[in-house]
Amino acid sequence: MPTPEEDHRAVVAATARHIQDVVSVLRELDFGDTPPAAAFDAADASDTVREEGHRAAV
Repeated sequence: MPTPEEDHRAVVAATARHIQDVVSVLRELDFGDTPPAAAFDAADASDTVREEGHRAAV
C-alpha cells in the first residue's frame, strides 16, 4: 500500500504531465492572424456577438 507521500508524488507527477500536454498543444497553435491582447476591444467584440446572435435567430 502506497504511503501518503507516494500518493502525493503521484498526484504531482500526473498534474505536471497534464500541464506539459496542454502547453505542448498551445505551442502548436498558429496565432499568426491573431492580434495581440493589447489590441482587443471588448466593445467591438460585444457588438459582433450581438450581430451574430441576431443573424442566427433569423
